[in-house]
Amino acid sequence: MDKIDTELMGNKGENLGIELEVTLKLQLRGARDVWKSTLIGMVRGNYLIASIPHIPGLWVKLHQENHIIVRYLYRGKVYGFYSTLVGTMEEPFRLAFLSYPEKIEIVNLRKHERTTCLLPAQLSMDGTSYRGVMTDVSLGGCSFLFDRAGTEEGTGCFYVGDEVAFSVQFVGSPQASSINATIKNVKAVSKRTSIGAQFNDPDENLLQLIKAYVEGVGKFDRP
Repeated sequence: MDKIDTELMGNKGENLGIELEVTLKLQLRGARDVWKSTLIGMVRGNYLIASIPHIPGLWVKLHQENHIIVRYLYRGKVYGFYSTLVGTMEEPFRLAFLSYPEKIEIVNLRKHERTTCLLPAQLSMDGTSYRGVMTDVSLGGCSFLFDRAGTEEGTGCFYVGDEVAFSVQFVGSPQASSINATIKNVKAVSKRTSIGAQFNDPDENLLQLIKAYVEGVGKFDRP
């Protein structure tokens, strides 16, 4: 019997922690092949709609209960659930209608739980500072987003492995904290630059500030 090696989360009708156009990986139970599809719609608690490629033998699985395994990646977590193919459409597009899961299972790929945020912050590197916002934060690192309009370098001056420093003020702290970090990823988002960074040995006081913030805000950031 196939198995999704993850932790149980949620009940039927609960938010899946998913966005439209996310890539879904479909696997027929008992088969080894995995096909990529795209989530294009859903009715919460009822069904999901996916745009799919040609999958040999899929249509004969119609209404065979829980015969499809669905997996996807969202915010550093792998979600998985069993589903039933409840309907199909060939024209004008090849679509599959999947039953909404009764149980959702997850694996957190991040060492530390992150919570989304919009904290005004400043990144400094080589004597130059960039004002922006932290869009998520954990005990281990953060994501920083800033508008690169008016900067000549754009993303070109940032590279994986660069050492940077963040200045940010957390709730409960009378002043801004300085955090040394190492860049782990850089990408362009429209006219902005997003930087993912790992903190470099923050002191215990800073860790407590981050922990209090993550725990306080994180309860409102459950998928």
